[in-house]
Amino acid sequence: MTDIFTGDVLKSPKLRIPGKRNILITSDLPYVNNVPHLGNIIGCVLSADVFERFCRLRGRNAVYICGTDEYGTATETKALEENCTPKDICDK
Repeated sequence: MTDIFTGDVLKSPKLRIPGKRNILITSDLPYVNNVPHLGNIIGCVLSADVFERFCRLRGRNAVYICGTDEYGTATETKALEENCTPKDICDK
């Protein structure tokens, strides 16, 4: 598994640590059925990523989880238009 922003290889999944402050951070799905722009990143993932990094700097066990819109109607429609799979649209 790799960090999507830095490309660093993550050695093992982060798990809950008993007796320590554990923080789960989630964000909205980054919709991919349109032309990506800076607003997509700022609105969905940037603030959550910055908060996770802040928590880790403070010694907290923080995990940031997000997803893709692979199963959304708009993504599937766009994939049909481009004659590819929804995964291909999200990867692009």
